[in-house]
Amino acid sequence: MSQPCRVLVADDDPTVALLMPVALAAPDFSVTVVDSGAAAVAEFKRTAFDIVLLDVEMPLMNGFEVAAALRCSPAAEVLIVLVTGRSDPLFFERVVALGAAYIAKPVDWSRLATQLRELLHCRTPNRPL
Repeated sequence: MSQPCRVLVADDDPTVALLMPVALAAPDFSVTVVDSGAAAVAEFKRTAFDIVLLDVEMPLMNGFEVAAALRCSPAAEVLIVLVTGRSDPLFFERVVALGAAYIAKPVDWSRLATQLRELLHCRTPNRPL
């Protein structure tokens, strides 16, 4: 049996904190949810993750700032996925500059696990999931 995909989720919305572990269920996923950008950076330093899902609009430290901080870390190649309702050109430029992917809000909870598997497959085609 393969290891679960380790997912770090940073979102200040308590509903998202409840839905993410349900949408990304074991045994395929192991989900850690934090409620701020600073908590995401701290957790990322403590634990290895395969994917980091970041809400773009968080107070104090937004998803872009967290992504930039993670890109400066030793595990800079982690798959970062920004979750947002934004679709402006500046947003897309920043996604590309950060080497990230994105998922549009509202999140399709029934497809989220499949979307993440597809993103992982594009980056690491030989990794079983």
